[in-house]
Amino acid sequence: MAVAMRMLSRRAVSEGELLRRLSEKGFARPDSEAALARLRELGLADDRKLCEGLVRVYRESRRYGRSKIVIALRRRLVPQEIIEDVVRVMSGGDEETVAASSALSKKFREGIPPGRDGAAKAFRFLASRGFALETCRKAIGGRSTENEITEELQGDP
Repeated sequence: MAVAMRMLSRRAVSEGELLRRLSEKGFARPDSEAALARLRELGLADDRKLCEGLVRVYRESRRYGRSKIVIALRRRLVPQEIIEDVVRVMSGGDEETVAASSALSKKFREGIPPGRDGAAKAFRFLASRGFALETCRKAIGGRSTENEITEELQGDP
């Protein structure tokens, strides 16, 4: 139990990560599961809360899309059903498009470069961040429209 508490004091870990790390340190599976059960009772091990916090960080700070968030959570050994549920709830509506537009705004502060090459560069950037194809199209289309309007307004006396 003390080893598990020290692990949790360093950084938030999923229940799966905790079991794996305890196993690597030589603890028997029944002992590890007993420690995990006690941590759950104390409210110190909760995959759902961890997942919600990580989705928020990945979305707002790192500006990841849905698929990259899912991959990152799988690496953290969060159960698939929790991942699907939390990501579905937290990525509802236009949040994905808003996040993609925000990522574009940060990457291309001066606006997306003009032409097909600029759009392709923006598309590759968003796709590498884990955004779906349709989300990439919407975000790039919205940014292009904003840039055209801005340019028209700046061009008028």
